[in-house]
Amino acid sequence: MAENKYKRVRLDIESVFSSAAWKAESIPAYPANYEGDSKSKTFVKLEILPSSQVEFYGNFDGVSGQVIIQIYVPAGMGMIALMDNADTLDTYFKSKTFANGTSTDSSTLNIIGKDSANPALFRGDYTVNFTLFN
Repeated sequence: MAENKYKRVRLDIESVFSSAAWKAESIPAYPANYEGDSKSKTFVKLEILPSSQVEFYGNFDGVSGQVIIQIYVPAGMGMIALMDNADTLDTYFKSKTFANGTSTDSSTLNIIGKDSANPALFRGDYTVNFTLFN
């Protein structure tokens, strides 16, 4: 099942945002290149960044990289809202193995600050490393 490694990673990560559990969180999720306005005051944007080939017992067809989820919350609320949303993301992404074989590690949160395109929003980047062995 070495083929479609990038598709498998994408399907694993995107499956979180299509799940009933995530929908119950009421946090809309968009692709990273989404340029429309969200009607929600809190939302996330998803980037999946494959970065290197992985060797596993001589098989060089795995892939590793990072999932970066940009968290947007209303500005003026401090970092609490960002950290609460990062904790929520941890329940879905931290140290998980998904249906197609993608595994994730621990996460980090980088506080970016006010969004340059919309200063009414405050942004933080939640990052988790992934690996897929074929």
